[in-house]
Amino acid sequence: MSKIIFAAVAVLSLAGPAAAEPRTVAPLDQEVTIGGVGVGCTGIGQTKDDPKWAAYPVRIEFSNPAKEYLADVDIDVATKAGRPLLSLSCEGAWVLLRLPPGAYAVRAKLNASKTPATTIPIRAPVHGQGRFVVVFPDN
Repeated sequence: MSKIIFAAVAVLSLAGPAAAEPRTVAPLDQEVTIGGVGVGCTGIGQTKDDPKWAAYPVRIEFSNPAKEYLADVDIDVATKAGRPLLSLSCEGAWVLLRLPPGAYAVRAKLNASKTPATTIPIRAPVHGQGRFVVVFPDN
């Protein structure tokens, strides 16, 4: 039993920011590579409608329960097995990722809030774009 608890704690600790590379600030409305993964940080104003964002297989949006966009988040992305891939900050309401097809875990923290971080499972599709919404509770 203690081995199971230890293994669970080890996997969860890998998904946290300490195990990933240092957090990188993704510039707003630009394409960058972080931890070998193409990243876009956008979602504010008309720039979110730029056709280049449709080429990203994963789009993560941040909102409150009223479906209003929230911006300025920290995220950590890990494989389904818990191996950290990247850690970033984005001032926008969307993070786009060029991830290979497969399952991942995304841990997100709204910087302007005392609300704890939340983790959601995502799946990068083989074709098209998967849209995932992280809903933070009202403060």
